[in-house]
This record gives sequence, C-alpha cells and structure tokens, in this order.
Amino acid sequence: MRNIFLPLSVLSVALFFSACNKDNSSPANTANVMFVNACNGSTNIEVKVNGSVVSAASNLAYFSYSGYQSVTSGTGVAVNFYLTALGTPLVSGSPSFTTGSNYSVFAGGIVTSPTFVMASDDLSAPTSGYSKVRFINLSSDTLNESFYIAGLKLDSNVTMGTCTLFFEVAANTSAAVLIQDPLQPTKLAQIASQAFVSGKIYTIMLSGTSTGTGTAILTPTVINNN
Repeated sequence: MRNIFLPLSVLSVALFFSACNKDNSSPANTANVMFVNACNGSTNIEVKVNGSVVSAASNLAYFSYSGYQSVTSGTGVAVNFYLTALGTPLVSGSPSFTTGSNYSVFAGGIVTSPTFVMASDDLSAPTSGYSKVRFINLSSDTLNESFYIAGLKLDSNVTMGTCTLFFEVAANTSAAVLIQDPLQPTKLAQIASQAFVSGKIYTIMLSGTSTGTGTAILTPTVINNN
C-alpha cells in the first residue's frame, strides 16, 4: 500500500479555502420575507414565524416594516402577528415560501377586523432611468381603487386585500401619487410629491379608512423594497 503525503503548505491552502466556503455560504432553505404593519388601530405589533419572534419585527409601529429577513422556506409556514403591548393574537396565516424567493407579508385592515395579505416580490432591476412601483390596498373600506403616478393610471379596480404587479415608471424627483375609487371620488388618498429614484423598487400601500381621523385616515405609505 502506498502512503501519500501532502506538503503542509498544500494542506493549509486546502483547509483555508474549505473554511472560506463554509463562512460565505448563504443560509440554506430560506426565503427573504418583509413584514409590514398596515393594520389601522394596532399601534405596535410583533411577528412570530413557526413560534419564534422575528427580531426585526418584534415591535413594528403602524406604517412600519422590517426589511427583508431570512425565513425558513416550505409549505404552511406559521406566520403570526401579535399586539405587542397586550401579547394577544392579531392575525395569522400559513403561506408557502420558496427557497431564494422574496415576499412581503402585511397585517392590514382594522384592528377589530384585521387581514393577512402576502405578496410575491419581483426584485429584478428596472430599466435604466426607471423605477418599479406597485400598489396594495390594505384599507378596510370597500373601495375599488385606481392608482395614478404623475397623472398616469397604472391600474384600476384594486380591491381590499389585493396587490398589483410592479410597473416601471420614469424616475421623477417630484411625482404626485393619487389613489381613488372613481365611483366614490371624494374617498381618496394622495401624496403631493414623491421621489422615485432610478433603479429603485417601491410598494405604495393604502391603509386606514375614509371615516377615520388622525393616523386612521386613508393614508398612502411608500415602502422601499431594495
């Protein structure tokens, strides 16, 4: 039987690259998920996935979001929103997450009748000179919303709990955003001036209600997806 010896320097190099490969590997079997508090009247919320608190979503204020977090992928993943101050359940769902894919999960509606909404996030880069924008209707009102940016209608008949596809829009330092039900034109929400940066990806969410006051009014909020 032959004995094979490798010089110490060769072994050291081999061990070095082996260690580098382990350290640089991304988490296996995970998806990237962002958690969003758009539930009117909820104050702060906490998110648990499969029973464990998501640290970046342990105290999300109304209108706030966690950024993308690594979540174990699979079918029937238990996602639960809780009211932080009371520790009581708010709303939950059992979505399926595909390894390497991107998602947003929203607590919407109103605290007395919350909704759980998940959207798949296409984070591919927009064309140079453009940004990507979509709209999600999380208001508890029964509104069929049309969605405009800089006077251009991007979509219509967006009902409660539904999300549009992403649309490419020309980059603009000061674009008006309008969300309106054409059959109920006085029930509208708008942003007078919103910057859309080239290469960036945005979600505009509608929360609140037309009968609300203060932070409970119909409110559009812009989320940065990248």
